[in-house]
Order: sequence, then C-alpha cells, then structure tokens
Amino acid sequence: MRVEIINTGTELLLGRVTNTHLAFLAQSLLSLGLRVERQVTVPDGVAIAEAIEEAMARADLIIVTGGLGPTSDDITRDATAEAFGKKLIFHPEILDGIAVKFARRKLQMNDLQRAQAMVPEGGVVLENHNGTAPGLVVENEKTVAILLPGPPSELRPMWTDSALPWLRERFADRLPPIHEVTLRVLGLGETKVQLLVEDEIKAMGPVEVGYCARAGEVDLRLIAAEENLVRAAADLARRNLDSAIYAEGTETMEEAVVRLARTSGKTVATAESCTGGLVASRITNVSGSSEMFRYGWVTYANEAKMSELGVPKELLEKHGAVSPEVAQAMAAGALRKSEAAIAVAVTGIAGPTGGTAEKPVGLVYFAIAGANGHALVLERHLSQVRETFKYMATQIALDLLRRELV
Repeated sequence: MRVEIINTGTELLLGRVTNTHLAFLAQSLLSLGLRVERQVTVPDGVAIAEAIEEAMARADLIIVTGGLGPTSDDITRDATAEAFGKKLIFHPEILDGIAVKFARRKLQMNDLQRAQAMVPEGGVVLENHNGTAPGLVVENEKTVAILLPGPPSELRPMWTDSALPWLRERFADRLPPIHEVTLRVLGLGETKVQLLVEDEIKAMGPVEVGYCARAGEVDLRLIAAEENLVRAAADLARRNLDSAIYAEGTETMEEAVVRLARTSGKTVATAESCTGGLVASRITNVSGSSEMFRYGWVTYANEAKMSELGVPKELLEKHGAVSPEVAQAMAAGALRKSEAAIAVAVTGIAGPTGGTAEKPVGLVYFAIAGANGHALVLERHLSQVRETFKYMATQIALDLLRRELV
C-alpha cells in the first residue's frame, strides 16, 4: 500500500507551530507494516484541495490532519468530499453531541458549529472525545482518506482508539509482515555505530539498517520481514554497542532513568548550575517520578552553591565554579542533604559568552555521588550553541544516573 500524509495549517509553514504529526503517525503505521512514502505540508485554503487531488493519483491511503474545524479556512472536509465525488450530508446527532460539550463547559454554541456535523456520503465518523470536530473516513474503489483534527490532544487518541483499529480490520489481508527494533545510543556518532555493527548485521540476511543522528547520540533502526532475523540483529548490536545503548524503541533517557530507579527502589537527587534545573524537569516530566526523585537544586550563583549545597568558599576561589572539584562537592552536598541513593551534579559554561582560553564555552563537568561511597567526575566539551549545550549536558547527566542505577 502506498501511504501519504497531508498536514494542513498555515501556522506550520510560518514556523510558529512544530509539526509533530508525521513522527507520531509514521511510527504507528510502521507497526502495521505500512510506510509513509510522501508527506506534504500545505497552508489553509485551496492548497488543501490541490494536495488531496494530487495524492489520490498516487496513494492507496491518505491521512489528512487539520482543517476540520468550524471556521472559513477549515475546508478539509469539503475538499475531500469534492475530490471523492461525495455529497456532504448533515448528521444531526453530531451537532447534538457538540451542543452537549458546549453546555458542559457553559459556553454558547453558534451556527458555525453546524459545519462540523457535515459528513461525506457513506463516510465513517470517528468520535472526538477531546474536542468538537469528529474525524472522518472517506473511500472509493481505489483510495481511502482518513481525516483527523489538527490539535495533537485530539488527533492522537482518535488515531489510537478509532482510526488504527479501523485500518487493521479494513486492510487485514493487505498488511505486510514487518518487524522493527530501534536502539538508542549515546556518546557514539553514526559512523562509529555503523562500523561497529553494520557489516555483521548485513551478513545475517535481509535486514534494513538505518541511522538517525542527533546531538551526541544516534538511533540505530533495524527492520526485517522475519522476526527471528531482526531479533538476532538486535542482539548482535546490543553486544557490540553494550552500555552505549541507553534505551530501546521510543523510550527517552529520562523514562529509562525513572524506570530503573523505580525497579531498583533507589532515589535520586540533582544539583545543577549551567542547566538551570533542566535535568530535574526532564525527570519530573515522567509519570511515576515522584517515587524516585527526592530533591533538585538549581545553584546558579556561587552563593547558592555554598549556602544550599555546602560547597566550601575556598574551593570556589581556588578552582572556580566550573571545575571537577566543585562538581564533586555539589554532588556530595546534594547526596548528603537529600539522603537519596544517588546524586548527580553538573556545572559548566553554556555560552555564548563567559568562556576563557583555559575554560572555553562548552566545557562542562559532571559528578556522581552514591550512598554506597561511589564517586565519579566526568569532563566534556559540548556544543557552543546554548540550547544544544543544555540538552546535551542534561542527556549526559541523566545517562550517568542510568549507568549508576544499572
């Protein structure tokens, strides 16, 4: 099956909203053995109709996001009906459901909402539990179009609960077998990962090997039609890459840390300077982190390092805030005051100013302190772009926690 995605919305092309739909839908479709062959983003208005007509000439399945609302620029429903040669039929039960949602929120409904109750003739309605615009499935003898609302909070549950089960049932006999494993690797570039695994994996048989590089890390993607083959390839990669693999699938570093801490019954604490609390923020973004996260300190100023974590003034004066000695003292102070099992500390120069010849922008020190007496200090030179630096620094700090928990 040829699959195309059309993301609609002028805001996407103005750069004011990040398009997260492609990644979500493509990963979900892959679980069915389907791959997205083309994706296009178009502004609101007539470009939607043009994109749907063009896609119908190529694709078996078209997924359109956005443009299902009640305003004049929401024309996805009308454009799809016209492209498929279907009349729009008013469904009063949909409008009644919208009225209930408005009443529940004590809002006054207007006549514009009627547009959301129009359904292309013969179309399947996908209920929207988190908004007013229902999703729709429209098809002819060649092509199926699934129309989804634009807001992720509405699109994702609708896709998972309604559209995906419909696809499984409708195309059960056309979904090819496919098995995929993604291994997430920190501290190795994509060429290094390739040199460590690819030749041996390719010698096993028809396994597709792919790489997705980001700052300081890479995802290794393995795909094969045979489950045993992709499992064997993944096992080989795990042996060759060892502890550089921090997670699998879509699990994030912070999710891995929270999972490991909860499983082991250990608690953690953080002491941050240059990352401004981002390590603690990423941990507490994960559900269940309250079971394992004790304290987090943002000690940006030297005074804070002294008063909050007990870093000696003499240490700061002799070595400076960005030094292995101060990082170690921050971790020790956080461990002592939090009574956690493990504490991690980070101090560095995020830039773009503040660097010197001896301590350039991008220099960062990490430290681990464990209740078992284990201590570790690490020096790294990261990106000189401030936001990238902060992300990379938090990733390394979290990875140190992960390794300690393992």
